[in-house]
Amino acid sequence: MKKILSLLTLFVASIAFSQVVPKDMIFGEMRLHFTESARRQIQKDVDRLTASQTYYSILVDRMNLYFPIIERAFKENDVPDEIKFLAIQESALISDAVSIANAVGFWQFKDFTAREVGLKVDRNVDERLNIVSASYGAAKYLNANNFFYDNWIYSVMAYNTGRGGAEKLVDKSKFGAKKMTIDNKTHWYVKKFLAHVIAFSPEVGLPHSENIWLDEDDKAKGMPLSGVAKKHKVDLELVKKYNKWLKKGSVPKDKNYTVLIPKKGSPPKRLVASKTNKAEKPPKRIPEPKAKIYPTEITPGITRVDKATIIPLNGIPSILSKEFDDVHSLSARSGISETRFRKYNDMGPADKIIPSEFYYVKKKKGKSKIGFHVTKKGETLWDVSQQYGIQLGKLAKKNGMSIIDELQAGRVLWLKKTRPSDQAIEYHQIEDVQPSIVALASSSDERVSYDDSDEIIVPVVDSSEELKKVSIHTVAPGESLWAIAQKYDVLMEDLLRWNELPDPDALRIGQNVRVKVPVEEVIQTKTISIHRVSPGETLYGISRKYEMTVDELMELNEMSSTDLDVGIELKVYECASC
Repeated sequence: MKKILSLLTLFVASIAFSQVVPKDMIFGEMRLHFTESARRQIQKDVDRLTASQTYYSILVDRMNLYFPIIERAFKENDVPDEIKFLAIQESALISDAVSIANAVGFWQFKDFTAREVGLKVDRNVDERLNIVSASYGAAKYLNANNFFYDNWIYSVMAYNTGRGGAEKLVDKSKFGAKKMTIDNKTHWYVKKFLAHVIAFSPEVGLPHSENIWLDEDDKAKGMPLSGVAKKHKVDLELVKKYNKWLKKGSVPKDKNYTVLIPKKGSPPKRLVASKTNKAEKPPKRIPEPKAKIYPTEITPGITRVDKATIIPLNGIPSILSKEFDDVHSLSARSGISETRFRKYNDMGPADKIIPSEFYYVKKKKGKSKIGFHVTKKGETLWDVSQQYGIQLGKLAKKNGMSIIDELQAGRVLWLKKTRPSDQAIEYHQIEDVQPSIVALASSSDERVSYDDSDEIIVPVVDSSEELKKVSIHTVAPGESLWAIAQKYDVLMEDLLRWNELPDPDALRIGQNVRVKVPVEEVIQTKTISIHRVSPGETLYGISRKYEMTVDELMELNEMSSTDLDVGIELKVYECASC
């Protein structure tokens, strides 16, 4: 009976995040009708957005923190409430998100556009990072678009394409329309936006997991943030975290600026995000259970500080060590014995705990989904085994090493397959950079300082055709997961799933990130057939024949060399024109 109840609970949890694209939907004062093909396209995006319960919960927390402010700005400017979900699509509601096109902040304004809508951007202040100012700016920009089109769907599209780009795509007969059909020809940005509306609408108005809400102080002219924190009796670091728009100095006196004050408890009713999106006959939905099922579902930022922070790292539950932790305290918080804890982390009897390091509470794997790792100066084999969740002995064996061998900077380590004995060890050149660099290592709300003499060498890839060929990206200083997703035109949710990252903040400088769909997922959507190698055939020729890349062909067949023997059978994807 207990087993049945457990399975039922898991089933409820799994479908709690499933949103179904309706056939019709009310958007502002317009009725939208979805064709079946458009529904299928949008449903795929909805499923991706809700695939990771952990990341979905983090975004729900953020939107319910910021949405009351956006809702007020839109209501005062007669912008349809549903467009608030565009902020999730644009920046994942990360205040200092920066795109590869140098668009910044919650609503992703470039500096000249920000100034056009009345935002201040200089060395002291950047209002693109202020949710209040930026949301009023976004409302102004959206209204300017709608003045031309009298169609909020086209106004959303123009947010991405610009007014000039939208001119080539709009149907003038739809200006002022009260009904509109969403089909295959509808711009991809609009369909992606509607997927965000459908995926996140049911969660609007939920309380923050840590009972945080944002108060607003617009009477802080001339005050430093330390003074504001003292005035409201709030920790200064928290005030800084939610007010990155003020780069230095005190709040300017030239106009009214709103300083956000994070507070705990129940927010006033006016500060509770509201559900105003209306869909025709919304599907019945089983609510998510309040109680967490596994400790691995507890993640940083959505748990009480007095509980163990256990997150899945590379698919394995791990725990983050604190400053005064030792093996005894970590194993106790993890609920396992000290002997087992040391075994899971390849630690000897004398090995000490390193602060702010992840330690595994279950057995590490024998290989990684990432193929290779380029070692940095001072890095040990144990460091790499912990970073990728690979057993130390297995990692050493894959590379023909002993677990106590020293690593030379720049050495290419094999993580997924065993390096063939007849293949020479490869090294990549690691250049020196100046120490004490301050960089944004992730899309988190904190900037990370590091003192490292190794520069991360990232190949310069310019054209979109070259980008399509890249499967592994090395994280450089200043890059966030969101920016990497933008660069390779993939969803950030896909990057999280492909790399088994618990959240965007888990990104590290120098980390190898998969930016192309893994072969396992491709196989699920394609039909596999067999090709028998004939005399004179090459891997390149076979890949062209089946409209594949050489990398795809090698990965599908787990090949470490391009050499072919006559008569061997290769797995290939069936294609319509083959």
